[in-house]
Order: sequence, then C-alpha cells, then structure tokens
Amino acid sequence: MFGKSLSGKNLLSNGLCLFIALAMTGVLPSKGVLAATPAADEDDQTRHVFYTIASPPGVREMWAIEVTGGKITTTDIGPIKTGCATLAMSPSGTPLSMCGKLFGTQQLTSFDKKTGLATLFGVPVPGLAVMAMAFGPDGTLYAVGGCYPNGDPNDLNTDCSGSDPNFNSLYRVNEFTGDFTRIGPTGAPQYFMGLAFDRHGNLYGVTTTLNPSYVPAILYRINPETGAATKIVNLVGSNTVMGLAFARDGKLYATDFTGASGLYVIDPKTGFESAVAAMPFGLSTGLVLADPLPQPEDRN
Repeated sequence: MFGKSLSGKNLLSNGLCLFIALAMTGVLPSKGVLAATPAADEDDQTRHVFYTIASPPGVREMWAIEVTGGKITTTDIGPIKTGCATLAMSPSGTPLSMCGKLFGTQQLTSFDKKTGLATLFGVPVPGLAVMAMAFGPDGTLYAVGGCYPNGDPNDLNTDCSGSDPNFNSLYRVNEFTGDFTRIGPTGAPQYFMGLAFDRHGNLYGVTTTLNPSYVPAILYRINPETGAATKIVNLVGSNTVMGLAFARDGKLYATDFTGASGLYVIDPKTGFESAVAAMPFGLSTGLVLADPLPQPEDRN
C-alpha cells in the first residue's frame, strides 16, 4: 500500500512511524467510497456514523464510516497533518486525540469534522504514549498511558516496562488544559489500543502488542474509579484492533491496524470478531461514534 508490500514483521513498526512524523502530505482519494455491502442485517436500517484516523498511501487522514442497515459507505474527510493514534468524541461533538511524537511529547488535539485538520493545544505531555482515550457518560475524558518501550524509545521492537509504577495507568484528562491526573494502574501487560464506554456507562478497553505477534487482542473491563482492568475474553480474529466504539444499538464495533483495515462487530461474551466490511484504507487507529451516546439517566 506504500508502493511496496509491508511484511507482517515490520508492519506495525513502520505504521507507528507515521504517528511519530509531525507533518504528512499526499494526494486525497475520492470521497464517498462504497466499501462493502455485508449480507447480514439487510432489514436493519439503523444508521450509525463513526470517525477513524487511517492511512491511504502516504498520509494520515480522518475518515467517516456510515453503517445503514446492510450498506457501508466511507468518506475521506481530509488530512490531519500530524501524528495521532486515538480518537475520543466530546459531549459537544468535537473529536479529540493526543497527537505528536508517540514515544516523545504529545498534546491534546481537536479536529475539524469538515476538513480533518488537527489543532494541538494544552500542556505538553511527555512519556505516556497515549493510544487509547474515551469520554465517560458524565463528560470526563479518560486515557490510558505509560506503556513506554524499554531502552531506546526509537526502537519499536522493544517491549514496555512493567517496573515503572505508572505503567499502563488510567488517567483523567482535563479537556481544556490537557493536564493528566493519574487514577491507578490497569494491571494489563500489553498496550491499550482502544477505550469505549457502553450505553450503561461501563468502560471497556482492548490491548495488543506493539509489534505483530501470536498474542491475541484482549478485551478488558476497566474500573474508572481505580483504573483496575479485569480481563473479559481473548478476541478471536484480528489481533491488531486499535479502534473500539459502541453504537447506539449496543453493538461493539472495531477497526484494526493492518495494511487493509476491516470493520468488525465484536461479541463481548465470546470474543468473536464478525467481519462487516473491508475498508478502503489501512492502519486504522481510533474509532468513535459521531454523536456521543446519551447519559444513562437520559435514556428510557
């Protein structure tokens, strides 16, 4: 997809270099690409719109994914012009992320949903390598960070260190200043690549290794008060899930960080990833519902 094929061994490492790069340019693909039409749920006309960050050749861009019954449509919104590895949708409907050098200094970032353009703001946050964020039902922004590679931070073939007391911790994030407040360690051994709250206010997270491996992606439930993560199930299917979002109907959707990303529905009980559609992009990171879920007390 980048002019030559990427091997499984170095796909994630090469892809993460896209996050570390602070400026990217390229030619935009056409808008409104029909990705696929799955056979299941043809009579279900519920409409869901998600945002993700992904890579057509040579550039990181924001994409919209529309799921309407059995029809899947994708739209290339535009280049974000920075390196970002997550997405969270604020209660006001503004997508946020942590952007900059993944294994360096990041800043809270907002996105223009019409153009995809990213605007960095807030205090610089070094050394947390944040790749998972989500807003809670009360409007609190949460993030997991602190899984930092051993040794040379530019060597993406190293694993993160569990000896650091801040290793893989849950944080509260001030959405206006970008300040991080540590809640507590998750206790999970791999990188958190996605966070999502369900319609009942439960926080879920998915982990995977930094580089391709035989380790499965793992679904966790996280206590927002303590940070402690409880394993639910190993995922069956792609082990490079880096986008996680609940739709309004309660289904858990996911995208993955591969050369040709897919859209999936995950069964939280069994861990099975059901393929919904192939995407016209690769290296998808972050997945958010376009309209924030209502707070539990606002539902019937």
